[in-house]
Amino acid sequence: SRVQLRLALLELDLLDTVDAAIEQADRASQILWRDGTTIERSHPLVSAFAAALGKTEAEVDALFALAATKT
Repeated sequence: SRVQLRLALLELDLLDTVDAAIEQADRASQILWRDGTTIERSHPLVSAFAAALGKTEAEVDALFALAATKT
């Protein structure tokens, strides 16, 4: 879920960085991030932000694995 992903980002000290990047994104991306109940690993937004933040596919996979452990 979106909450699980945000908790994982918080744990990895990436939440503020991602939130700042979202602030600079287009409105559609902002809506998806803020209002969506889920964020799919395969969504193009995830890949775009990962690349912009210099994260590898393996790091993103690990982030989503960590998020899956959050309740």
